[in-house]
Amino acid sequence: MDNNRDPKYYSYLRQDLVDMVEGIGNKILEVGCGEGFTGSELKRTGKAKEVIGVEIFEPAALKAKERLDKVIVGDIQVISLPYPDRYFDYIIFGDVLEHLSDPWGTLRKLKRYLSSSGFVIASIPNLTYWEILKDMIFLDKWEYVDSGILDRTHLRFFTRKSLIDLFQGSGLEIKELIHHIPPRFINKIGNLVTLGGLKRFFTAGYFIKARIK
Repeated sequence: MDNNRDPKYYSYLRQDLVDMVEGIGNKILEVGCGEGFTGSELKRTGKAKEVIGVEIFEPAALKAKERLDKVIVGDIQVISLPYPDRYFDYIIFGDVLEHLSDPWGTLRKLKRYLSSSGFVIASIPNLTYWEILKDMIFLDKWEYVDSGILDRTHLRFFTRKSLIDLFQGSGLEIKELIHHIPPRFINKIGNLVTLGGLKRFFTAGYFIKARIK
């Protein structure tokens, strides 16, 4: 994790992820909780009665402790969680899996903590987004940046197929796979991007909702 990031990186409320949580009174594990704004909103709306956060960046974790029920500081790939099997109704990864050296092992490790009716929710950038492909094909350019698909701290990159393989290979069944298409394409092109397999090229990222097979 890059400790030189703009502090704002850790302070976003992910309303898109909040909206994917159903029901009320859930017990939620948020991996990469930042300063805790998303988890706090889940509690405020009643969707969560308990939110446990995991955050590797200690300054952000200290702020999250003011908002969440408990925050564990460390790398989710190596830490142990002090919770029994099937404890959580939701496990959330908001743009986290691509930062891990072993997202496959992490999903397999954590699914034991998911209730039989629970869900894993994740957001993941799409490597085949048109702007990335354009730069590679026409400009021979692969330039890391501070945030976005080519975030300099990303260790893994995913296409639609490879992220499906990630979840299925980890023993999870995808129930929802949502394309995040920037509004400017929806407004200008409309349904054309859904034709002939073009949709994935206009998809900046995916939202996944999965459960244990």
